[in-house]
Amino acid sequence: MNSIRIIAFVIAACAAFCASTADAKKPHLPLKHQVTPVTDQQVDEEEQMTFLEKAMDSARDFSPFTLKPLIDPSQFVGNVLAGKMVDYAAKFLGTRYRFGATGPNAFDCSGFMGWIYRKFGMNLERTSRSQYTQGKRVELDELQPGDLLFFSSRSSGRRNVGHVGMVVSVDKANGTCEFIHASTRKGVTYQSFPDNAYYSRHYIGARRMLGTSVSAGITLDDAAI
Repeated sequence: MNSIRIIAFVIAACAAFCASTADAKKPHLPLKHQVTPVTDQQVDEEEQMTFLEKAMDSARDFSPFTLKPLIDPSQFVGNVLAGKMVDYAAKFLGTRYRFGATGPNAFDCSGFMGWIYRKFGMNLERTSRSQYTQGKRVELDELQPGDLLFFSSRSSGRRNVGHVGMVVSVDKANGTCEFIHASTRKGVTYQSFPDNAYYSRHYIGARRMLGTSVSAGITLDDAAI
């Protein structure tokens, strides 16, 4: 409401100023004095323009309709990269699992994540446990494609990270997502989450690498694959 009042005041002031200038009558002078120097006219016009410019600047400063960027450029780059990473990861569906393998003919879980991220100029630590220390933590209702999901495994113990996968799609309405990972039994495959079974019971947390120090310096050129 204050912004609207200020804008209305500025418009009214402009109108009053222009009207008073137009209505002002000059005294009748002899012919030799009736020619107004151009410089004086220019000064008057400049003063009017200065007043109007300041009035418009004030209106813009207090206006609730001032345009702002719709999206952070770094967020835009992250979204584009995430889409490319999801498409690239899908090319390895069916690739066999082998412990300690980093690709491209076989992967373990962390080796697969490292391969994908490295393709786009980002370096992840070698093990899933170390990868869990990178990026920033995100909650399940904040998940986006490209985020990593971490789980415990039979060999790591229930409280320790032992497995990792990458989110490829999110269903906000249902609170679910799908991730791609290198499964010990199926190789590279998709998995729904939560599944109310193994992965729900073993879930530890999620981390976001895009938009953090892990992806610092990455540009759209890195998505040109």
